[in-house]
Amino acid sequence: MPTHERGLRMTVEFAPYADATVGRISGDIDVLAAPSFALALAHLTDGGSFSRVVVDMTAVDFVGTSGLSILSEFAESARRQHITWALAGNRAVLRPIEAIGLSATIPTCSTVHDAFDRVEKAAHK
Repeated sequence: MPTHERGLRMTVEFAPYADATVGRISGDIDVLAAPSFALALAHLTDGGSFSRVVVDMTAVDFVGTSGLSILSEFAESARRQHITWALAGNRAVLRPIEAIGLSATIPTCSTVHDAFDRVEKAAHK
């Protein structure tokens, strides 16, 4: 059963799938929603039951610098915990990630399907 959390301008849904956890995030990730966003990402890796994570941000309308910083911290935490993950995002998410050079540390895709494929391929390396 999915878990939902609601920030001021952001909605998060968690759902376990076959062998991965998916976090679906929608809305705006601005300075007001940043704490909820950080908690949502932390929740994706809590418990250690899944070593594969997909962060679905295809319904995010805006991501500010605080959200980008949280994504960078999540990428480092996932690396330390040996979690294979990928982020699916639209232009509003992927463009700022690329613009500030985070695409080197954040595995990005334009669709959730591609993110699942990327996680699956990386897990079998």
